[in-house]
Amino acid sequence: MEKIVVIGAGNVGASSAAAMAGEKLGDIYLYDILENIAAGRAMDINHASPVMHTDCLVTGSHSPEVLSGADIVVITAGIARHSGMTRLDLLRQNLQVMTGISGFIMKFCPHARVLVVTNPVDVLTWYLKNLQPDMNVFGLGCSLDTVRFRHFIAEAAGVSADCVQGMVIGAHTDDMVPLVSRATVSGIPLREIVSSEALDTVCQRTRAAGTLIVDMLRHHSGFYAASQVVSRIVKAMVLDRHEIFPLSVVCAGEYGYDKIPLALPAVIGHRGIYRILDIELEPGERSDLDRCASAMNEVIQGLS
Repeated sequence: MEKIVVIGAGNVGASSAAAMAGEKLGDIYLYDILENIAAGRAMDINHASPVMHTDCLVTGSHSPEVLSGADIVVITAGIARHSGMTRLDLLRQNLQVMTGISGFIMKFCPHARVLVVTNPVDVLTWYLKNLQPDMNVFGLGCSLDTVRFRHFIAEAAGVSADCVQGMVIGAHTDDMVPLVSRATVSGIPLREIVSSEALDTVCQRTRAAGTLIVDMLRHHSGFYAASQVVSRIVKAMVLDRHEIFPLSVVCAGEYGYDKIPLALPAVIGHRGIYRILDIELEPGERSDLDRCASAMNEVIQGLS
């Protein structure tokens, strides 16, 4: 079985561990620097095993040695976003967290596939890749925004979300690019079902969803949807499913960009990302992606 280690036993980390345990994805470990936090969360998750019909239990630890031999590492550790903060406000504090984590990964599991969830996810993915060029690292990117996009489309169209296909690319920021041109409902182009005004509202709601949740919860950000997406991505790796998610990568010529972190359609399986899909975009979507890339480049230039 795969050894999966979740770094950070907060809401996102613990919920992700629970979701993966329910899917029976492997030997799951929850690591947190605070003593007893990971162990307590793991205990709570394991108590649910009879009703989750799983023998896949979670082990909690506050020792980084738990990373030894990990096949998959999920990074959720860091400062949570609070009301009034942007995702980029988190950057300075969470950069320090990533520096420490990168050292642990390279010491205990240098060949692991590493999924970054901590925000700002695109920039932190770039930061880890620059710290450790050999690390097999990618970020959650716009995968959470994509499921929100699909949810809002389903509401606007009055259909089940299971019928909806769509994707958001760019970055997990306000500059994200919902690909309306590619969205469908059971194969029917979305524009044939939903008015342009309603589509504008869907895109606005998608961009604002994370901030709205933070403002409503005040001292917390969302974690239920994120944890389900994390579990789905890890499942795609464990089962080598070659699924497509808009993941944070450091561009190497894709879409004409180089050394810039962006969330792009990625085929993911056992080894991690197999390839990036270079899809045709409408002119407006292309200009939005260019604007997003410019914003990302400005951020990383400030860190270089």
